[in-house]
Amino acid sequence: MRKHYFLAAGLSTVLFLSACSDQESGENKTIVEVNNTSLTEEEFVGELKNNVGEQLLNQMIQNIVIQDKADELNIDEEQLDNELESFKEDYGIEEDEQLLNMLQTQFQMEIESIDDFKSEFLKPQLVLEELATADVDLSEEAKQQYYEENKEDLVTISARHILVEEKETAEDLLNELENGADFAELAQEHSTDPGSASQGGDLNSFTRGQMVEEFDEAAFSMEPGEISDPVQTDYGYHIIEVTDKKETYEELAQDVEQQLKEEQAKPVEEVMQELLDEANIDVKESSYEDWVDA
Repeated sequence: MRKHYFLAAGLSTVLFLSACSDQESGENKTIVEVNNTSLTEEEFVGELKNNVGEQLLNQMIQNIVIQDKADELNIDEEQLDNELESFKEDYGIEEDEQLLNMLQTQFQMEIESIDDFKSEFLKPQLVLEELATADVDLSEEAKQQYYEENKEDLVTISARHILVEEKETAEDLLNELENGADFAELAQEHSTDPGSASQGGDLNSFTRGQMVEEFDEAAFSMEPGEISDPVQTDYGYHIIEVTDKKETYEELAQDVEQQLKEEQAKPVEEVMQELLDEANIDVKESSYEDWVDA
């Protein structure tokens, strides 16, 4: 899974504050009346500034700096589309509408369209990632060396399982499988694992150490197509089928590259500070000088 930095999170709030501040009509208009007490727009915007103004001002500055850098790096539509597909894949989402719904409900983000999401969130992500990994050695020699040093931990398998409470039940199900029963159907009918039963027992892909020790040991000793004898863990008895295994350099080359990027990349905070140091930031209003971090 790729790292997605929501550095621009809260952008909708920033834009709202900016919009309020731009309404300099000179009239201190009432926006709400409570029990004959008027709440004016000036009071409202003043409270926003006092409580979150400094944080939001710096976010706005960061957003401008990142967007300018995106233009300099020529971040194009194809890159944004690829990043969008990666993001959707990370969260198991296929449709754009599903993504927008998740952003609005799970992340509380007021995103109206996929184009807005790409521009306001994914473009900054690409800028930060490109700058953070600019000095990472991704030569073939470096990748081969990393693979040789870490290949045991890099091995990735895909598997499915049926989890039951009793060993006898597991043995009966194993006998059914040996006689041609469908694994997914048995998992849906009998497995007590709520996270995978409805998916036919599918656990997707994982590396060493992500499962409990007994499960891990059994699964990584198997080859694709093999079905295990019942494996006992604290959760019960598992029947495991390995459906795929990636262990050669050719199979893991993309994973190796991603691991190198994640381990050697600069921290996002360092990248952001470098961008701010390079930017021409001139605070025109002296009362805001102490607010700006740059």
